[in-house]
Amino acid sequence: MNPTRNLHTATLVLASLAAVGSARLEASAAAAADAPTYSSHVATILNQHCVSCHRPGQIAPMSLRSYDEVRPWVKSIAQRVADGTMPPWHATGGTAKFVNDRSLEQAAIDTLVSWAQSGAPAGDLATAPPPPQYPDGEWQLGEPDFVVTLDPVELPAGGPDQFPKIVGKVALPDDKWITAVEILPGNAKVVHHVIAVAVKGFDVDPVDGWVGAWAAGTEPMVFPEGTGRFLEKGSNIIADMHYHPADTPQSDVTRIGLHFADGKIEKELTNLWVVNESFEIPPGATDYELRAQHRFWQNGKIFAFAPHMHYRGKDFRYVAHWPDGTQETLLEVARWDFNWQTWYRLAEPIQVPEGTVLEAIAHYDNSADNPANPDPTQAVRFGNETKDEMMIGFVDFVADDGVRPMTPHEARTRELQRLAAAQPDMVFAVSAKPVEKRSEPHSFAPLVLETGASEGVFYVIWGRQLEPSRIHDLRWDGTAFAGKVDSPRGSFDVTGTLEGRKASATLHLPQGRLVTFDGELAGSHPVAASPSAGGR
Repeated sequence: MNPTRNLHTATLVLASLAAVGSARLEASAAAAADAPTYSSHVATILNQHCVSCHRPGQIAPMSLRSYDEVRPWVKSIAQRVADGTMPPWHATGGTAKFVNDRSLEQAAIDTLVSWAQSGAPAGDLATAPPPPQYPDGEWQLGEPDFVVTLDPVELPAGGPDQFPKIVGKVALPDDKWITAVEILPGNAKVVHHVIAVAVKGFDVDPVDGWVGAWAAGTEPMVFPEGTGRFLEKGSNIIADMHYHPADTPQSDVTRIGLHFADGKIEKELTNLWVVNESFEIPPGATDYELRAQHRFWQNGKIFAFAPHMHYRGKDFRYVAHWPDGTQETLLEVARWDFNWQTWYRLAEPIQVPEGTVLEAIAHYDNSADNPANPDPTQAVRFGNETKDEMMIGFVDFVADDGVRPMTPHEARTRELQRLAAAQPDMVFAVSAKPVEKRSEPHSFAPLVLETGASEGVFYVIWGRQLEPSRIHDLRWDGTAFAGKVDSPRGSFDVTGTLEGRKASATLHLPQGRLVTFDGELAGSHPVAASPSAGGR
């Protein structure tokens, strides 16, 4: 053995190891130099996408306005942005694009993840951009033209959710057009959502009276240029509140700020409901499907979507069935989250030709595998409380012709005129007997039947929608007939008579309900012109 050679070899090895170590240190230093820093990269992302909710007094559980506030949450931030949980944006598919899209671009996600993995370097904090300023407790849109202050609500600690309906006094002496609505919860810790509906007297109509809504993470509702919601003089507002009690007693005074148009509004922004109210979700069902449809009887434009379900909701889609026979998914929410009631405002309105059918498709998990399920052992029906369920696809719509869209009764009268002109010996104008509080007697409902035919069509109003329902499997016994009706609201039996110029029909609805219609050939008496739009 040559001690001198061994010593030389050891020296070479040590020198090599030192070189490797030096290279690694240099690489590490270079990587650290290239790593994102809070001051140069991260603060801007958080200010733009997170701080609006992550600040004192808001719904988020922590504040993210400075490096010191952010540092304890670095790993959680990286995880939440990487899996898409934050910022909360649940649109996962469809062709529509949205002006209020809160989702992060992949580059921003990569920056936040890389920053966390690099040890969250601060950088030069003196150069970090300051957080945006929000006048907490004040109006983001500036002082409203009118403020509706709701009565105080006292909430005990814990306990079930509460759903009071609180009347807010407005009673303006003149008709007004609302161009923006800002709802300001007095206590964001306990207010889950607010729905504001205009009412006059005791007539509460949540569809025609819709004013606006607020839920966690939503922005003030500013309506598209030239559009507005109509507030009739003398009206008040009912606020449909949802409170989620905290661990300690809380109080709330919510305010609703209304901004009015200076002049005349060109178009009424109508809130349509694509709704299914007739369902029963069985206990234990894991993927129960519900569908609802809305047929457009005139050309117009869609400006926004807002799907709505409760805790058993899984996913929601809006599908347009165009008049040419094609279909298109406009919006898909693959992972529904009841805690985030998002209003999806379109970057560009969607033109909707007359004859388009907008279909809403939703799925529900009423099983024990759904951790949010209040009670998987119970069947679930439509209802206002969160232990119940809903299936509503809200849509903001503007008609191309006129200030406001046609009502279902106006559309039905127009359809009767068209059908009677084309088939004067086959179209019967029938009117419903008042069987419910909201039934409207002496209103036209076209019934298209031909004696001996095996099929027909019945046009009828269900709530706020005029729907053509196919009559099939018709069986005739002289002048009497019986058949099946396929309606977007379900299938049921129809019976009646068709003799000479007279007709009657009875719909055999679920739960033993009967609705009877009587009338005669449309050509035998005049058809009234469509009612006026009430001066709007």
